[in-house]
Amino acid sequence: MKFFNPKEEVLDLQMTNYGRKLLSNGEWKPTYYAFFDDNVLYDGQYGGITENKNNIESRIQGETPTLRTQGNFTGREEYLFDDIGDLTDRVRLGTYEKLNVMPFSLGSTSLESTKTPAIRAQFLEGEIKGLEFNSTGSARTLNVGGSVSTALSQQLLKIPQIEMDIEYKITVGEPGVSQPRFVVDPALTPGTIYADGTEVLVGPEQVILVVEEFNAPFDFENFDIEVYEITDEHGALGEQILNQLNFVMPLQMVENNILLDKEEAEVKAGRINGVLPVIDSTYVRYFFDVNVDDEIDQNILCKSISKLSRAGKSLFTDVEIQCPDVSTPIVGTIYASDALDEDCPDY
Repeated sequence: MKFFNPKEEVLDLQMTNYGRKLLSNGEWKPTYYAFFDDNVLYDGQYGGITENKNNIESRIQGETPTLRTQGNFTGREEYLFDDIGDLTDRVRLGTYEKLNVMPFSLGSTSLESTKTPAIRAQFLEGEIKGLEFNSTGSARTLNVGGSVSTALSQQLLKIPQIEMDIEYKITVGEPGVSQPRFVVDPALTPGTIYADGTEVLVGPEQVILVVEEFNAPFDFENFDIEVYEITDEHGALGEQILNQLNFVMPLQMVENNILLDKEEAEVKAGRINGVLPVIDSTYVRYFFDVNVDDEIDQNILCKSISKLSRAGKSLFTDVEIQCPDVSTPIVGTIYASDALDEDCPDY
């Protein structure tokens, strides 16, 4: 690694291994950019520096050395493009760099807010089993010079980890007659009719949550959803290998305010000749369905809100949800008094 010379060099651009692979195939099409400040120490006390606040700017801009851009983040032998499993290596290298290489880009804050952006998540259905505020990766054992130590396979990522258990509901009933207390999934129900005229009905547990971002500009698309499968394989540093799963892309006839031909729109959506792709283990829908906003059945939302209300809880959100008024029966007499048994003292 070399230090950046600010007197002679203005800009230093480097491509990662994954970017170079895309460029060699003519598939490198940069679309977004981001700014980072990982090399900036704003508060000197975290580096043992005692300084006046008027000296912070000069220290950061003129006295802090900057390393030249790093383009390689994995060993060249780990993802070697040698025409043997190149497709798998390319996908895994892209996933690794996306999750572990400079993950903390600078975001945007509302101009009228003095607070940093924050996320609030409220569960309508589902229960949290465990919560970790950071992602540390898997532990690995190092043996250097006969000294054994334990380290983590990646840097500390400030990404909350929520652990949940999904339980499937199963009951036995008569076809077309029984009405279980859960939504039956036809894809999970075997459909076998037994000798006594009954069948097994299966329904998945649903997880419904309201996710909102505060103190940030509100755009048409505020969130991106990505789904990864945690495999039993490990990389060279002991990190668990994650496989990113695909969503079935919707057919969009307009892109950047330009009307597309039907054939071009089908190709972009992965629908060759209008045929949907085969849903295999590389797709999210193979394992479960993910619905957002208007895709969620309004009846399911209202049922969850009603259940939340009966439990004595409230939903605090700016999201507009239209539900019919649900009258909750009053338990006990309306003429009951909450006064104590003793007589009230005279004042």
